[in-house]
Amino acid sequence: MKYKITPIIVYLLVAFSASAQTKVVGECSIQFDIDQLQNQDWQKLGQKIIQVKGNQCKTTLITPKLVQSLLFSSQEDSAYILKEIGDSKFLQRVPFPPKSLPTLVNMKKMTSDSVINIAGYTCNGLQLTFSDESVYDIFYTPLIVPTIPYFEMAFKDIPGLVLSYSITTKKGVSIRYKATQVDLSPITLNQFEINKNEYQVLDK
Repeated sequence: MKYKITPIIVYLLVAFSASAQTKVVGECSIQFDIDQLQNQDWQKLGQKIIQVKGNQCKTTLITPKLVQSLLFSSQEDSAYILKEIGDSKFLQRVPFPPKSLPTLVNMKKMTSDSVINIAGYTCNGLQLTFSDESVYDIFYTPLIVPTIPYFEMAFKDIPGLVLSYSITTKKGVSIRYKATQVDLSPITLNQFEINKNEYQVLDK
């Protein structure tokens, strides 16, 4: 039996294919909840906020005792670390990427039943093993790729935007980062500006 392909079917197939293509985004913000596995239960530690605008990236770690930001550009060989501890503010310029990064030893896909939905996006699973014996269990969406996808240097080979990752160290400590919000709205440039007069400058 032969089937006739009508124009409307062709249109639907093309539309579906286009919607499934990867979208490169120049600006995005992702908010993560951070939890640590303690006594078989996840305990909240804080939040992490990622902001990407063009070739600039800002990651901000927020805990009850510390607010720390890392600002870098893909066109620069150094980055700034900002720390706020109570009323004290510190600024440090550091090489980027760090020279002491562990190397990737193995990358493998997780089983097909590990596909999950995070912050409205269907995500695939990967497991990365590094030379320091740390293991990353990663879930990413292949539908979005920011202009700087490696807000963690471990993600530079991931084919999409990472929306959840658990890090298990050699000693068995497990920390999980899971996205609760993805915003593709424009970001103002002042988010990446530093008023150095507000900070105590630390040596390398």
